[in-house]
Amino acid sequence: MVNYKKQQAKKDREAEAEKKRQELVVKAELEKSITPQKCPQGTVNLQFMPIDTWFFRESRPHDAAGASELSSLFPPPVRTLMGAVRSFLGDSLGVDWKKFNLNSQYTELKQAIGDGEKLGSLSINGAWVCKNGQRLYPAPCYLMQKANDFVRLKIGEVVECDLGKVRLPELQKSKDPKKNEGGYKGLEQTWITREGWQKLLQGETPIKEELIQAKDLFQNEPRLGIARNNQTRSALEGKLYQTQHLRLENDVTIELDVKGLNDALAEKLPVETKHEILRLGGEGRMAVLAKKSHYLLLPTLIIDKQPLKKIIIHFITPAYFGGQMFPENFDKHEIDGQTVWQGKLLDIELIIEAAVIGKAHREGGWDMQKHQPRSVKSYISVGSAWFCRVVTEISNEDLLEKLHGQSIGAEIEWGHGQILIGLWNDTKTQGK
Repeated sequence: MVNYKKQQAKKDREAEAEKKRQELVVKAELEKSITPQKCPQGTVNLQFMPIDTWFFRESRPHDAAGASELSSLFPPPVRTLMGAVRSFLGDSLGVDWKKFNLNSQYTELKQAIGDGEKLGSLSINGAWVCKNGQRLYPAPCYLMQKANDFVRLKIGEVVECDLGKVRLPELQKSKDPKKNEGGYKGLEQTWITREGWQKLLQGETPIKEELIQAKDLFQNEPRLGIARNNQTRSALEGKLYQTQHLRLENDVTIELDVKGLNDALAEKLPVETKHEILRLGGEGRMAVLAKKSHYLLLPTLIIDKQPLKKIIIHFITPAYFGGQMFPENFDKHEIDGQTVWQGKLLDIELIIEAAVIGKAHREGGWDMQKHQPRSVKSYISVGSAWFCRVVTEISNEDLLEKLHGQSIGAEIEWGHGQILIGLWNDTKTQGK
């Protein structure tokens, strides 16, 4: 005679033991990830701290129609940060910058530290916003907030629009009537701690204490200026302008992970106990540069035995696909009455069923080498996310190794297109 109560009790005990085991695994991984790791050979972690205010001009020119005040980008563009580092290294070596700009001069140094267009043998991860020594990562566009309540947008049923028959993000109906009243807003200019991002990757939502608003990182300071003639030392008529500087909080810094720097050049960079001052960004504002020997790992998805068939690809740095929404090797198809995009990403075949993409991130800047404005480009903004189905038969470990923390698209050596892999937790089967 079968004792069903004993069988059920045994299953419950096994389930509880497995749950506790998973909790211990997650806890161990979290403790490992928040412990600073020693930088690998050839990699340095550079820290930038402001002395006064910073200004990194947005892509609009000062004389743009309706541009009464130009705001500042945050975090600073990677090209701006690396330009300051390159200038510091060149000055330390006594470089003649006029000769450096000639193609036939300083060829070995150009290969080592790059120039305004290329990084040479270097590659970058970042830029990272840090508060109190902890790295923060931009909030995903699918995370919505109302007061202290946070919800994730879900991917809805197929609807027809200009993109075809696609699935669009929507608020999921809740059993709580108050949560269906609306009023949820996206989290622009918001960053999330590592602990909060670990929850996001697992398909959960962070808590209020794990979100950092822009006002917790910096304050905007309006400035009024006027162009002048340096020869006559007089103001130019009609050249009045307004800018918005950033005054960072005392515990806020910016970090870059620079790979491929040779030992001789790395020795020129100041260590944490010996800060050096350099000029950074618009108006040549001052910053303190320091080289750190340790860095923090990216948040990572904790996987179980279930195969990863549905994932979310999160962008934590701006991505460039030639002005397109997806890489050029992703083709548009219709599968089971739904429009999808299918292609390979780092040798992993995926079907992109839906996407949540923020407004375009535009960067231009000033080319110090050529003394002219840099062409403005539109990037996929941070916080954007693709909801994908994995086609390639691959183990969970190999999938994360190939995709998690990697960079995709163009300009990846500049740190663009860095991604994190998370769980896509719904029960839809479109695309299969």
